[in-house]
Amino acid sequence: MKLFVHPKIQTGLGLASNTYKKILEKKEITMRELLTWAAGRGFSWLEVRDPDVLMTKEELLDLKNLAEKLDMRLHYSWDNEDLLVELPAFEKGMENAAVLGEGTCCRVLLASHAVKGKKGYSKEEIERLVPIIKKYVRRADELGITLCFENSMEPIKGDGKEYYGMTELLEMCDGMCSTFDAANFTNQTTLVNPDEEELVAYYQTFSERIPYFHMKVTRKHELLDAVETDADFDVFRLLDLFSRNEKMLVVLEIPQQPDLIRMTEMVEKSIQVLEEGRR
Repeated sequence: MKLFVHPKIQTGLGLASNTYKKILEKKEITMRELLTWAAGRGFSWLEVRDPDVLMTKEELLDLKNLAEKLDMRLHYSWDNEDLLVELPAFEKGMENAAVLGEGTCCRVLLASHAVKGKKGYSKEEIERLVPIIKKYVRRADELGITLCFENSMEPIKGDGKEYYGMTELLEMCDGMCSTFDAANFTNQTTLVNPDEEELVAYYQTFSERIPYFHMKVTRKHELLDAVETDADFDVFRLLDLFSRNEKMLVVLEIPQQPDLIRMTEMVEKSIQVLEEGRR
């Protein structure tokens, strides 16, 4: 039986392979096995994390063919960390995403290295980022994919003088879409943490440009191993907001665990919380 996060969201629930990154690296499970397990557990799609953009087109086509047999969809991501340093891997990552078919969402970061340990981007950094983002958005359009730039340590909004955040980037970059990671906003690694009302207002302002949600939660600005209701924000309130878009992509991306048994326990715990919250 398929897992659903809301009766009005028709895309089901996705699973991020990044959650299994350590386990995949130790070869406790392969990406094909993870995809097969996810399909059997009721997930509708898999976010394939290719950290260093090393997967070949043949490997991606093989995964895509398996996904189609399992009635699954694939989306794509990799671990870029700084758009201010332009690397060939970004173009290859977009081309890899295109292998998975038109309409594939490609989750990427902005410039984590630049914003780490700071309240937000400087004016000079924002001015450098904007043309780079616009260039990549145009290229993604040519490839038939959607780039979804994820907030990592950026604030929702800057102060307009000393630092800038996601709001300013979205306002300055027409056509830019974003992956909404509420837990990244509320995590202690982001120095300017929003409250729940600010999270809601941010989504409402940019809802047409936020097609993708990474689902994990924090409590007192610490990441929790599983989705829980006692958190810094009400995940069910956000899901209700997202339900206005029946094609919203919601993916479970909880923190990595050291082994497959512990990881499966946390995934199952998250599923239970989601199912009980909808009864």
